[in-house]
Amino acid sequence: MQELEDNEFQNVEDGAIAYFSSPQAGWAVISDCGEFPCTAPLNILYMFKGTTWTGIRPSGTRSSFQLIANNSGFAPYIEGCTANTDMNGYWCQADKLGILLFESEDGDKYDRSMQPIYLQQ
Repeated sequence: MQELEDNEFQNVEDGAIAYFSSPQAGWAVISDCGEFPCTAPLNILYMFKGTTWTGIRPSGTRSSFQLIANNSGFAPYIEGCTANTDMNGYWCQADKLGILLFESEDGDKYDRSMQPIYLQQ
């Protein structure tokens, strides 16, 4: 998660604030991510606070907002998030978003991994 505070944006067109790349199918390499593709680009969260806008500004901009990638298994279901196809992501007004990070401390952590991990409330 990237936390960004007190930024000023000047003349930003709708969809031009960010672009979220999708994971490449070729990233599903046994030695890197197992048979499951590396999904890092789908797990990006930008959290903006105290933002100011001057000149051209994207529609629906606010002082505090979040940007997340177009993760089809997650993003469409988050209340307060709106899809933006120009950036392959979502604008969000959801103040409870975060990143849960698992880090293995095993000596062979680069040789094996566990994914996907699903959490249910």
